[in-house]
This record gives sequence, structure tokens and C-alpha cells, in this order.
Amino acid sequence: MGSVLLLLLISTICYVFWLQRKQDERALMLARQLCQQQNLQLLDCGRAGHNFQKIQSRLRFITRYQVDFSGDGESRYQAELLLNGMRLAAFNLPAHRI
Repeated sequence: MGSVLLLLLISTICYVFWLQRKQDERALMLARQLCQQQNLQLLDCGRAGHNFQKIQSRLRFITRYQVDFSGDGESRYQAELLLNGMRLAAFNLPAHRI
């Protein structure tokens, strides 16, 4: 019984890790697309954390990513990308110099 629970625990941890990696790849792809649409240079994209947030009057589990970009090649700005599962929930782009 103990070995079955241990195997189940290890399998669950591996599955959650795999899902998180898949979500990270999706966030990077979305960040590239969104920066390309705005004619921005993507510098970096990294996970900033998880939290529960109300979106469209529903409580959702959101993964927050910090996206660093440049509009002029000299300055660095930080945007925020929010994913609900694999779906884009929001992309908060601050004012920046072009």
C-alpha cells in the first residue's frame, strides 16, 4: 500500500512539473507574438507566481509572468502576462518610449 502511494505521489509531481513547463512554453510563445504585434523587442519572460484572481466575475487560478521588453533598443520595461491554464487572461503593457 505504501509503495503504491509513493508511486502515485511521484507520478503526480512529475505531471504537475510537465504541465508547468508546457504553460511556460505557451507564455513565451504568447509574449513573442504580443511583442511582435506591438513592434517591441522581447528581452525576457519568466514566471512571477500563481494566485487566485477574479476574472469576469469568476475566481480563477492565474499564473503570472513578467515580460521584459524594449521599445527603442536602449531602455527596459516590464509588462505582465496572465495565463488561465493555457489561455491568455490579460497582457498589461505599461507606457513606454518608442
